[in-house]
Amino acid sequence: MLELKKDFTIIIVTHSMQQAARASDYTGFFYLGDLIEYDKTSNIFQNAKLQSTNDYVTGHFG
Repeated sequence: MLELKKDFTIIIVTHSMQQAARASDYTGFFYLGDLIEYDKTSNIFQNAKLQSTNDYVTGHFG
């Protein structure tokens, strides 16, 4: 997958935070069909702007 993303846009829908953090450059967090937050993956996992996003990626919610 890491080789493919050099040449293609790949959209992955997953509940695996480890896979999302490892394989993506950008991450979107959806909740109840709404896009809550979208940013560089490093920002989402290390410095989310919204508490709900942080709660989800740290396993405190969902």
